[in-house]
Amino acid sequence: MKFRKLLLCMLAGIFLAGFANIYTYAAEEDQNIATTADTTKETAEVPSTEADTDKTTVTENTETEVSKQEDTAKDTTAEVATVTEDKEAQSDKTTETEKKTTKTTEKAAVKKSTTKAATKTTAKTTTKTTAKKTAEKKVTVNYSKSELRLLSTLIYCEAGGESYNGKLAVGIVVMNRVRASAFPDSVKSVIYQKYQFGPVTNGALNKALSEYDAGKFTSSREKECIKAAKEALSGVKSITVSGKSKSFGSYLFFSGRLSGSTYKLGNHQFK
Repeated sequence: MKFRKLLLCMLAGIFLAGFANIYTYAAEEDQNIATTADTTKETAEVPSTEADTDKTTVTENTETEVSKQEDTAKDTTAEVATVTEDKEAQSDKTTETEKKTTKTTEKAAVKKSTTKAATKTTAKTTTKTTAKKTAEKKVTVNYSKSELRLLSTLIYCEAGGESYNGKLAVGIVVMNRVRASAFPDSVKSVIYQKYQFGPVTNGALNKALSEYDAGKFTSSREKECIKAAKEALSGVKSITVSGKSKSFGSYLFFSGRLSGSTYKLGNHQFK
């Protein structure tokens, strides 16, 4: 009987011990589960923090990029404004330059037009004058150097101290004789005809010819004699007195004192 009680007590003790162990194990398991849950929760919370950090970083980067873009936009706007101002300034300068160029061109055109008009007027005047002189002189250059030499020196001897008209008148008389049937038909023959011209007989003509041949026939009077000889040899038959033309085509004689003279010029009388 006692043994059974003892056995029951032992069994009861073993059962209680086992139950206590099971209870302890279950408590430990619950604690482990709780710990694991906390750890999992903490672990889950960590990525959230990192995600937040990433979000903050992205936000900051975005804001920085936006700020940079705004700064870039401002710089671009400033550059555009500067370029626009430069273009406007350049445009103003170009416009001013174009105005100056236009004014210069207009002035040049006016000057050119004025010059052209003046040139035309001068050309017309020159043409009229030339035509008038040509009509008056009926220029026919048909003489030799020897004829020019001989007539120039004779005019110098006969009218060296006279006006240019006086010199030309003497030359015209000589040429009138060449053309007249009553006299020889050459300059030399008319000048050297006997008893016609004093310088031929007194030696004055030969002296003048020597100076001409030596190149010393260069004074203003001598040059006027050459010019008068050229005009007479070219067919001029008139002189200009007080702005009027005086025909000398009919005169065949001249002298200091000439009987029956019809015209006086300087120290010479003509008929």
